[in-house]
Amino acid sequence: MTLVRMQRPSEMQRAYGHDQLSEVMNNLFNQERICNHEYFAIPPANIIESKFDFRIEIATPGFEKSDFKIDLDKQLLSISLNKKPDENTDEKYNHKEYSYNSFNRSFTISEKINSEKINAIYKNGVLQIILPKKEEAIEKPAREIKIS
Repeated sequence: MTLVRMQRPSEMQRAYGHDQLSEVMNNLFNQERICNHEYFAIPPANIIESKFDFRIEIATPGFEKSDFKIDLDKQLLSISLNKKPDENTDEKYNHKEYSYNSFNRSFTISEKINSEKINAIYKNGVLQIILPKKEEAIEKPAREIKIS
């Protein structure tokens, strides 16, 4: 087993950079900026593979299916949303952790995908894009070959 020795920052390191980096990071990712989504305005995605297809699931609560635009250009699948925020003057948010007024996610799809049969469903706040595999890309079960 190999042990790695950890050194604590010396007085000189603290004076010339260590504390400055911490201060920059704290200012960059402070709670107000995180809650306003200045840095985290892209919804999370899952990519799932089954025997017959791939599925991309994107968590996007609070929208309608008509709010999304999905394009396929060669092997680039682009999902976008551009919606103006609701202007309700009677209410204000005290704390807001999700708000996707606009985003754009792109995925490069494999040659194994049958691009003519790509399908999308929006249900329960999750946009699901189904990417069926081409017939030749589907794994065939093992079989025994008889000797004649």
